[in-house]
Amino acid sequence: MPEERPFIDAKDNRFVSSFFYGVSRFLAGRSFRNVWLKNEYGTPSPDRSTLYFGNHNAWWDALTPLLLNQKVLKQHPRAVMEWEQVKRFPFFRRIGCFSIDRTDHRSAVTSLVHGVNWLNEKPGRSLFFYPEGKITHPALDSMHFETGIGWMVPKLKPHVDLVPLVQHIHAMHHPKPSLFIYLGKPVHAAPDQDKKSITLELQKTTEKCRTMLAGLASPKEPEMDQFL
Repeated sequence: MPEERPFIDAKDNRFVSSFFYGVSRFLAGRSFRNVWLKNEYGTPSPDRSTLYFGNHNAWWDALTPLLLNQKVLKQHPRAVMEWEQVKRFPFFRRIGCFSIDRTDHRSAVTSLVHGVNWLNEKPGRSLFFYPEGKITHPALDSMHFETGIGWMVPKLKPHVDLVPLVQHIHAMHHPKPSLFIYLGKPVHAAPDQDKKSITLELQKTTEKCRTMLAGLASPKEPEMDQFL
């Protein structure tokens, strides 16, 4: 019989989050020559919550939200993570990750509902969501977003912003790569769209942001803020 995969909720802990923030900063300093940030969203107002969505091209995407939240965003965060990873690495629960099982439709919907309820319940919260569902090769010309995010968006209350979070890594000018992060302005989906249309619209937005970020990251001295 297949292994039962019950939903695994986050059980965040401030001490653990602070500890892993320090660990993540250390790893970023060791892994990257520089970490750059282009932030058009700013620091969110306390009366807003935020659903961050974007590309998923590297293992680092699991730690970037922690770095951003601790240093810039200052929200109460959650992140969606594959069930296998949450089960294998329980410490991710302690920094705000909850599980999603994409192999089981009913279980996946349970996770999406949990995410919507988390954002809707009160302001000051965030959810980091990678709609590709898995790490994909950055050289691919186009992305493929699963429709979960399109299902979620119409159910979000007005106090929830929808913000692109795009990341890019390259080693054009130095043997050691640099990480580039872009936080965009809030986007809005038309209320009469279905989930497939919303998903496609957000996918195209992310693709445009990724292309723009690659251009910003190309100069030897990019016009971005040094984040770490």
